[in-house]
Amino acid sequence: MQLVVVPQKEAVQARRAVRRSIIGQVILVMLGIEFLFAATFTALEMPVPTGKNMMASIAKEVAFVQARIPDRFKEKLAKYIPTVAAPTEEIRYSIYTPQTPVAIFVGYTLGWPIATIACASFLVMGLFGPLFNFHPFAGGGGMNYYLEPGFGYLLGMVAATGAVGYITRNARTSLNQALAVVAGLACVHVVGLAYLLGTCVVLAVIEGSGVQPGWQQWLFQEFRNLSWYQLPYDALFGVLAVGAGFPLRWLSGRLTAPDISARKDNGKFRELMDD
Repeated sequence: MQLVVVPQKEAVQARRAVRRSIIGQVILVMLGIEFLFAATFTALEMPVPTGKNMMASIAKEVAFVQARIPDRFKEKLAKYIPTVAAPTEEIRYSIYTPQTPVAIFVGYTLGWPIATIACASFLVMGLFGPLFNFHPFAGGGGMNYYLEPGFGYLLGMVAATGAVGYITRNARTSLNQALAVVAGLACVHVVGLAYLLGTCVVLAVIEGSGVQPGWQQWLFQEFRNLSWYQLPYDALFGVLAVGAGFPLRWLSGRLTAPDISARKDNGKFRELMDD
């Protein structure tokens, strides 16, 4: 084996490069936690995504806009756009929290494994944070939060960041991005539903009294609220999240790359690092 003596200046630059790379990774983890924290406390009132309800919601918005068009333009527009009457039936709304699209955004932007570390750290903070009067979960959090029906969806978010980051780690083609969105959605909702089912089984075994009456209705209601009403919007905003995160991947790469000043002589630096 040939002994290679690294000049002191180049060795110092190499150490600085590694140090700055670690600092950049810590910054990205903190940014990921901030994004997830903001998504948790973001609540949007959205129409329930059923066909009839969505059509009524669209008709309501179109009628609202048409009612505010000046009269001198209404006749001209009526030739091309028929007047839409406001729907008479009541439009149903649900509260939408964009945690899943943000998990996809974090996974795509920060990449594997930084995104998963950020999401897992957020989950741990939610469990132990209340001990220090810190509540990153909208539902309060705490050590008993694993009993909440939606806890499985939080676990699914951790898996989603890993899946999205891993799929897009080396390529950003349209196919990879589409697969990443599908994988992220599947991780969140499959793990969430599996956790709901597992909760019913475990509680039945622990209580020793069998499955309680009405558990099917409870399970359906939770799945409807956490998946059925959420999934269409998760898919839509997940695609938008990938589009928004595409240019930000460059920043993520720069924060974790070795220091540029240590690579002024690229050939020499690479030779030193290879040796």
